[in-house]
Amino acid sequence: MKRSILIAVLFAGCVAACNPDNIKVKDPIKVSSPQPKEQITKVSLTSEELAMVGYGNELTFKMLPLLKEGNKSYIFSPLSIQYALGMTANGASGETLAQMLGAIGFWGKNQELISSDIQAMNSLCNKLLNELPAVDLDVKLQLADAILVNDLYPLHPDFKQLVESTYYAAVENMSFDDPAYVAARINEWASRNTNGLIKKMLEPSDIDPAALAFLMNALYFKAPWVPRNSDPLFMKESTRDQEFYLEDGSVKAVPTMHTYRDFRYADLDSFRVLEIPYASGKFAMYILLPESVTCSSFIDVLPRVDWHGVLSVLKNRSVNLSLPRFETSSSYRLNDALQKLGMTQAFTSAAQFDRMFADPAVQACIDMVIQKARISVTEWGTEAAAVTVVGMKESSAYNPEPPVDFICNHPFAYLIAEKTSGTILFAGAYCGN
Repeated sequence: MKRSILIAVLFAGCVAACNPDNIKVKDPIKVSSPQPKEQITKVSLTSEELAMVGYGNELTFKMLPLLKEGNKSYIFSPLSIQYALGMTANGASGETLAQMLGAIGFWGKNQELISSDIQAMNSLCNKLLNELPAVDLDVKLQLADAILVNDLYPLHPDFKQLVESTYYAAVENMSFDDPAYVAARINEWASRNTNGLIKKMLEPSDIDPAALAFLMNALYFKAPWVPRNSDPLFMKESTRDQEFYLEDGSVKAVPTMHTYRDFRYADLDSFRVLEIPYASGKFAMYILLPESVTCSSFIDVLPRVDWHGVLSVLKNRSVNLSLPRFETSSSYRLNDALQKLGMTQAFTSAAQFDRMFADPAVQACIDMVIQKARISVTEWGTEAAAVTVVGMKESSAYNPEPPVDFICNHPFAYLIAEKTSGTILFAGAYCGN
């Protein structure tokens, strides 16, 4: 019987609990992420870790054109994708692991470096889990990890120890006999850890009766803009409807916020960049404004942008800023996009996920990678959350040889036996009558 593995990796973090399924959830999934007690001046990264962050940032610009749908607004979280697939990669080996690290920006230059690269990735992820929330206590940034495991199929001890110690995942075993309850428990956790921004990720129909595990990681962000003296950056009374020119040539009125102050700014060849800081200035929103109305074609060239170079030319300028007040939510199936980035083997029967489960007979491949994300930008600031789901299923053993025809079109014998002892219970033959 085919066993399906759904591994759900959720990024967000919050305080308010909500159960969109109206099913009473006993003993909600714990939140085990570290809570900062004091503010730090900066995230302390080595030169190697800074390079890894740079490689990882390239995923942002590669994914932007892959996820666009015509002229529709959209949002996604590259960090959520990196953590979701990064945790999953710890259960992989060989070419599967190499392709996953390459796709999410932690590329091993050769096979000998793969082991050290995943260790470096885990070290960086652990450091960001601890230090990102502490760099500005006026910014609400919370990461939470948890794994629900079918009590019939425990995790590999090494994998369990790694996710507990490195990703602070609360590993819990439970029965998966009731799909509605499993879905409700996961959805309650997702809603609670996104402040209700992502209310539901899974339906009961998504929970296969033989599912093995749900691995979850959540990221939640909420921050006010940097105030101007003692006043808010954007005054509500300054917000008014303003014409917004769409790519199809039409014009619509959108609520637009206004302010005048000094920002870090750069005027480049085909677009301009503005940095809008949050809270104490450790976090910021960057607006990339193309010269023409056709943002779609501009997004197509973003993979060639040197983001480090862009940041290096930002300078203080007095700016009269008009910014739409907006809210956007998106949902993606990321299979095709990730395969276009070179992560192909993980989706096939050749996938090597031999480090995830204790039972060596479990041969898993990724079935789906789904993300839901949402952002709200107002006069006060920004609130955003993302949930990434990596769904896995058991694959048959990879065999590059062609299949063998076994056509029972003439008499044959048969046995019925107990496998562990070898005891034959029945024997017979079928002769067509």
